[in-house]
Amino acid sequence: MSFAASKTKKRAVSAVGKPNVLFIVADDLRDYVGWMGGHPQARTPNMDFLAKLGMRFTNAHCNYALCNPSRTSMMTGLMPASSGVFGNEQDWRRSVQIMGKPTLPEHFKAMGYATAAAGKIFHANHGGPEGRLTGWHGGRRGFEQDAAWDARFPMPGVQIPDLPVHTGQNFNGLNIWHWDWGKIETPDALTDDGQVTAWATDFLSKKSPKPFFLAVGLYRPHSPWYVPQKYFDLFPLSSIQLPVVKEDDLSDVPESARNHAKPGGLHDVILKSGKWKEAVQAYLASVAFCDAMLGQVMRALDAGPNAKNTIVVFTSDHGWYLGEKQMWHKGKLWEETTRVPLTIYAPGITQEDTVSDQPVSLVDLYPTLCDLTQVTSPTHLDGLSLEPLLRDPAVHRERPAITTMGDGDQVSYAARTDQWRYIRYADGGEELYNHQTDPHEWTNLAALPEHAVLKQELAAFFPKEFQRAARLVTEVAAAPSPDGGVHLSLQVGDELEAIEAPPLKGCGFFIETAFEYHPEVDQDSTLVSQGDVKLGYVLHLVAGKPVLTIFHQGKGTSITGDGLQPGRCQVRAGMDTYGLMSLAVPGRSEVLGMAPFASGFSADSEGVLVAGQSFGILSAKDYPNSTPFDGLVHHLRITLLPPKEQVTKPSTN
Repeated sequence: MSFAASKTKKRAVSAVGKPNVLFIVADDLRDYVGWMGGHPQARTPNMDFLAKLGMRFTNAHCNYALCNPSRTSMMTGLMPASSGVFGNEQDWRRSVQIMGKPTLPEHFKAMGYATAAAGKIFHANHGGPEGRLTGWHGGRRGFEQDAAWDARFPMPGVQIPDLPVHTGQNFNGLNIWHWDWGKIETPDALTDDGQVTAWATDFLSKKSPKPFFLAVGLYRPHSPWYVPQKYFDLFPLSSIQLPVVKEDDLSDVPESARNHAKPGGLHDVILKSGKWKEAVQAYLASVAFCDAMLGQVMRALDAGPNAKNTIVVFTSDHGWYLGEKQMWHKGKLWEETTRVPLTIYAPGITQEDTVSDQPVSLVDLYPTLCDLTQVTSPTHLDGLSLEPLLRDPAVHRERPAITTMGDGDQVSYAARTDQWRYIRYADGGEELYNHQTDPHEWTNLAALPEHAVLKQELAAFFPKEFQRAARLVTEVAAAPSPDGGVHLSLQVGDELEAIEAPPLKGCGFFIETAFEYHPEVDQDSTLVSQGDVKLGYVLHLVAGKPVLTIFHQGKGTSITGDGLQPGRCQVRAGMDTYGLMSLAVPGRSEVLGMAPFASGFSADSEGVLVAGQSFGILSAKDYPNSTPFDGLVHHLRITLLPPKEQVTKPSTN
């Protein structure tokens, strides 16, 4: 047998009584996998073989169709509504709903496992055109949890190796730097995934003194779709089959569901440029490359000393659109982006070549692995263990798989059963599809009265409340001073909506902060900002230098301090009610400047107040490398100074 398949029915265990775990996660991999039947030309022999070793789930779904919230849900065991994490720029580590709750690898480490990881496990990305360690979407470090791992590749604190060919080459001529594709001459072994695979295969070739939890993140088929030419050659462009689509597919969906379909949108660009077949070819090539990397890992497991006592999980963080419903990339709540491949092989538990069509989701993996390894589950988990299904494929599940989009009062949900998909949007719009008769989700049945009870039953599974990731305003702001000043004591991750944040009109401000500065991850980070480009302020770092920027009518006025030294730093910044800006690194330098207005802010701001989050008030265009502040912040205090002339009402006594 290949790939370490074991036919024994007795649980095989390591020397200390627990099986190992090999947890493999691809990125942006939809149903273009042979055994899933999503595309007739898909070439995935290794994924298909692995699927037959144990159980394959034909109806598995992500809990949010974006990388960061999906991976956060999978690795914390919390639904997005429980964690409050919903965006790709949102640092999940700062969520007050997650703090104190162990992640999956953190829990296994606490239970005595040796934990190791290679590649993207938590959210991270390619690092942009410069391959930066930090930056847009967190860069190659991303929102890593350093304490979760005993061993890390490519190095501690970094998730993704530097890509041999950085994104932004514009091979496809579309001039969309984060979405490009093309053939590269780099050998497999020198690609980022090739390096990850080589490290994982070396790890698997050795016997561990303790049971291990090894997580392997394969970055493909995430963009850029830069893979060696031989993978493109598997799919001649002239023979590429496009996805089956319906021309008027969006005619029966709510307005809020088709806001992407507009002139100049991605689908319009693809059609006008004649690139649809190219895009499908590049995606199929990237999937085939991902499959080859998976095959190397599995062959190493099979040839090594851990073959008979290692549980293997293979999945993806979410799916991907290739023109269905005029959608590209990810997001929304339709099948193409929520459905993911999921296969589990557990020696002594799963039977070969078994299938379950029951609705399951990625949040179920945490409790499943706890059960399979006989490790006590934490109490915070939202998922349900898949062990009953793994033991008996005939088991029926009552709970649908739930996928989320949006947050707060703008949250939308989808419920997927073995037959139905029901979507309820934040504005009340609905979609309902019968997958037994309509697998492409072409005919929206939500308006039919005979389905009213069904919709009610499915909606009952939606979370009742979307929790807030940030602290409440009462935990951030002290009572106003007698002179009218407002004092805020912030921590990274705090966010106050405009209606919650103190008013700015007529006020100046003073910021005092102390933090641990690490140049390799914090040199372009944002410490705190309030407002927007029409009116607001931000204290941030640019190339390791503190910068105070005041925005007024779309323009920023900045003063820049001296470069910071690694270690503990203090920075003080502000603007008085006469318009004088100041920025000081105590004991080293102080810089003064004039704001674009006098007498404090000229109006109240319509923007939010955020601490330590990526970008904030800064635009991605002007500050493409902006990243959340990653390190320890000892204190971050803001005082909003009262207006120069306080109007005091005469006493009525």
